[in-house]
Amino acid sequence: MYEPKFDLTGKLAYYVEDLDRMRFRIERMLIMPKHEQWLRREAFTRTAYSSTMVENAAIPEHEMEEAIKASPVAGIPKDRVEVSNYGRGLEFVDFVSDDAEITCDESVVRQVQWFLMKGVKDTSLHPGQYRTEPNWIEDQGVKVYEPAFHVDVPILMREFSVWLREDKETHAILKAGIAHARLVAIHPFVDGNGRTGRLLATCLLQKSGYGFRKLLSLDAYYQRNRDAYIGALRQSLGEKFHPDQDLTAWLEFFALSLSVQASMLEARLTDWRMMLEGFHRSMAYSGLNERQMDGLLYATRIGQISRKDYCEITGVSPLTGTRDLTEMTKRGFLIPDGQGRNRVYKYKGQDQAKSSEKEQPKLL
Repeated sequence: MYEPKFDLTGKLAYYVEDLDRMRFRIERMLIMPKHEQWLRREAFTRTAYSSTMVENAAIPEHEMEEAIKASPVAGIPKDRVEVSNYGRGLEFVDFVSDDAEITCDESVVRQVQWFLMKGVKDTSLHPGQYRTEPNWIEDQGVKVYEPAFHVDVPILMREFSVWLREDKETHAILKAGIAHARLVAIHPFVDGNGRTGRLLATCLLQKSGYGFRKLLSLDAYYQRNRDAYIGALRQSLGEKFHPDQDLTAWLEFFALSLSVQASMLEARLTDWRMMLEGFHRSMAYSGLNERQMDGLLYATRIGQISRKDYCEITGVSPLTGTRDLTEMTKRGFLIPDGQGRNRVYKYKGQDQAKSSEKEQPKLL
């Protein structure tokens, strides 16, 4: 069975203890389920884009921001295949992490990679199958890492899988970080190893109770700090695969990234609660019904709302949606913009709201 090598440094122990405390506080924050779904979709979309952008820096930042502001139940655009595939992989990971009978092991890893590569027009990728030829990692055309020999991949993955199933002693955060690095080190697939490793880590975190309500986007930190992310992996893995690679440097970075994102999440959930309470105080005598309040709250957060958005959020018919939005417009809460199907209703106070991040917290 695989036995990871690392030192539990003071820095690493501090991050783990701090994450335990933040996890306790975040899990106990009161958020209405329907509002949590909005926030979860935002984190889901940001994760799918951010993880893909670690490898594909050509994806523009504004495209991700536009996707995050899309309809509250909309999927990721299908024309961005690699991002859409990551979204499906993340949905599969959510399913696995919610099912106590399924273990995050070799079969899950192969299925995740299959989701990532499905539909990609490259016959050499062989989704879900281990590579049968030598491979290496390049950075700007320079070979920087030589992974395990392809003949050894099946046995290395089998040993790794046994560790994933049977290790009960390693702290869940460290186990997720180790799994991420080990998969990248072996590099069992022709492509998608980094994304598969990140999804495996997410699966392990969520399954062990460290999913932070599925509102945390760890991949967003990797995207913002891409050089540091790659540098930490290089520091631990070296230039060539070795069975006893010391993962201390990588685990310190992994725990730090999780700690930073959890801290940001806690702050933004607090901001959300403060904004929500202020919103209800200001709307206490507005005369709006509950569904209109939800629609206006969504418009407050995003800056605008369409009839389709309103119907999806509230569950009403298009006719009722039009009537509600018209009433809120007449009463001065919303301002219509555009014609026909392209019409949106902008929150009247969006200029003031945009000037204060606390009024429209984002989960980065």
